[in-house]
Amino acid sequence: KGKDGKLADISAKQFSVAVPVPFDLTTLQTEAYRSLGINPKQTLEIAQNLYLESYISYPRTSSQKIPKTVGIPQILSNLTKNKEYTELAKKILSGKMIPNEGKKTDPAHPSIFPTGLYPKVLDGREKKVYDLIVRRFLSVFGEPATRETVTLKIDVEKEIFLAKGTRTVKKGWHQFYQPHLKLEEQTLPEAKIGDTVNIKEIIKHDKETQPPKRFSPASLIKELEK
Repeated sequence: KGKDGKLADISAKQFSVAVPVPFDLTTLQTEAYRSLGINPKQTLEIAQNLYLESYISYPRTSSQKIPKTVGIPQILSNLTKNKEYTELAKKILSGKMIPNEGKKTDPAHPSIFPTGLYPKVLDGREKKVYDLIVRRFLSVFGEPATRETVTLKIDVEKEIFLAKGTRTVKKGWHQFYQPHLKLEEQTLPEAKIGDTVNIKEIIKHDKETQPPKRFSPASLIKELEK
C-alpha cells in the first residue's frame, strides 16, 4: 500500500474483426441464445412463425449462402420502408451489395434472410428474433471492423503489472449489428513512458484450476451439429 509504479512501456495493436456470414438455423439459434437469452427450441418456433407470415425465408436450412436469385436489391429496398432499418439499408444499396458468405450449403434452401415485407404486429420475442435476422442480413454486406488493444506495462519494485484496454476504431459491420454486439469499449487514460502510477492496493488471488464450462442449450446444438 502506498507504493508507486512507473509506466515502463506502452504498446498498441490493431486487429481486424471479420464480417459475419449469413444465418443457417444453428447459428441463428446460438446467436438468439447468446444475444437474447431465447432457447433453441423457442427460436425455431418463432422463426417458423415468421416464415409462415412471409417475413423471413425458410428457417430449417444449413446454408450460409445468399444467391442473387433471392433479389437482394429488392429486399434492401423493402427494408428502407421500415424506419428502424432505413439508413442502414440505404448505405448497403449505395454500395456493391456483395454478401460475405459462409462455407455451408443446402441444396434445397438458401440461408435465413428477411423478405423485406413489413411486419405489422409482432410480439416481444418475435420482434427481437426478427430484428436479429434483419441485422445479421445487413451485416454480411459490411466491411471488417477494426479494434485496438492498448497495453500498459507498470513497474512496481521490479514486478511488471499489465493494464489493457480495447476499443473500436473502425465500426465496419458493427454499425449494422450494434444491438447484438457484446463488446467492452475500454479506453485507457492518456499516459507516457516514465509517468508515475499511484498504487492504491495490491491484492493476491489464490485460484484453483476451473472445470470446463457446462453445456448451454446453444453450445449443445453446436456440438450435436459437429
